[in-house]
Amino acid sequence: MITRRGGLFVLFSVSLELFALSFYAMRDFANFINDVFGIDLTVFLPNIYNLIHLSPPLIILSSIMLVSITISYIQYSFLTRIEFISIERRLSANRCFAGDFITVTIRVTNNSRFWVGNLFLSDIIPDTFDLVLGENYVSTALPPRSTIEFSYVIRSGVRGVYKLGPLQVVLRDRAGFFIKQYLLENYDEVRVYPSYEDVRRLEYLQKAYGSILFGRYRVREKGHGYDFWGIRKYEIGDSVKSIDWKASARMGSLMVREYEAEKNIKLYIFIDASSSMSAGSMRLTKLDYVARAAILLSYLANRAQDLFGLVVFSEGIREFIPANKGRRHFYRILDALASIDAEGSSNLSRTMKEFVMREKRAALGIVLSDLEGDPTIIEEAVRVGLARKISLLFIAPIGPLFERVSSDEMAQSFFEIVLTEYIRRREQIKNRLARYSVPVIDVGPEDLIAVALETFLKAKARGIAMV
Repeated sequence: MITRRGGLFVLFSVSLELFALSFYAMRDFANFINDVFGIDLTVFLPNIYNLIHLSPPLIILSSIMLVSITISYIQYSFLTRIEFISIERRLSANRCFAGDFITVTIRVTNNSRFWVGNLFLSDIIPDTFDLVLGENYVSTALPPRSTIEFSYVIRSGVRGVYKLGPLQVVLRDRAGFFIKQYLLENYDEVRVYPSYEDVRRLEYLQKAYGSILFGRYRVREKGHGYDFWGIRKYEIGDSVKSIDWKASARMGSLMVREYEAEKNIKLYIFIDASSSMSAGSMRLTKLDYVARAAILLSYLANRAQDLFGLVVFSEGIREFIPANKGRRHFYRILDALASIDAEGSSNLSRTMKEFVMREKRAALGIVLSDLEGDPTIIEEAVRVGLARKISLLFIAPIGPLFERVSSDEMAQSFFEIVLTEYIRRREQIKNRLARYSVPVIDVGPEDLIAVALETFLKAKARGIAMV
């Protein structure tokens, strides 16, 4: 495709050619007027016959211009091809947490024996990534058999699964007369997990204060362990190894030492991924906050060697990861949290019926939901869960608190009305579930993570769903 510069160059060359030929036409016209009408135009235009001397150099100049642009086109068409160029994208990581940095390196190679005179390359990145260092484009010339590299740094803003690309390539001839544009379907997938900042903060507290967070809430039971529980009298069936001979000598009868045994629980994290959970700003929806809380709960369970699993639901179960433990299982949970989207309506009852068909044993279920579904369906889900020994706890984001409100006085008044009605409806749901001794904890964006932490530790201390 010809550029604007190339078009103007061709137009000027052709115009110059026509202008030069017009001098011959002017000479013939003057001769015609003199022969037919006897009027000598040199009286009015003394140099009319001398203009013809300018025609040859102008014709030569215009011809040179037209030949040069023709040669440029031939060279451009046959020697500048996208097939001659190979482009490779390398990422410092294709999995990261929201807020982390990724270095992207683009390597461009000219595989031909010809110059690529003018190359423009742009790497297209999603809107949810911030360009923090460098530029994601380059304009350069490539000598034969040469390679260039350029890098830039992006920051992942929102959890999800994204693709870097495509690559936009623009090839021009050296004079800028012709241009070819390509959109190369070259993609690299980046999986962004929810923010890990809450876990890092917890790890920092643990380093600063030791294992106090876990020590306060260990599930304790008399048995074989490492922490001393107490001394009691020997009973038939007790192991001889457990006899405390010093205490026996002091008391005059056989005494046995008992130790604490730490038990584990089975935890399932229920995440409501219905459309109502998409409320909030682009990067801070209720679902994003809930995903962060789920990471923290999974981390705590993993550190405590508990079994933990994930249930993502809306109209039914959309993602189910059976309870397990270990680092690989933890990253499986992260992969699921990165890709969930808010869609559909919420039906916790159907979800619970599907869940108890898959999980046959007792478990603790922490439900992260805004509870904006039908209260009757929520109550039915609780009954189904309790009937199968699924202990439920609800951490419920208060929807209006996650949405930005204008500073306008009327908007503030309307927000307060909406919030009051929302709290009134929430109290009705809490009263219904209180009959089954199922707690509902209201949370805003500032305290959701802290409440999730405290809820897990207290549930573990109570020994709910021990395995």
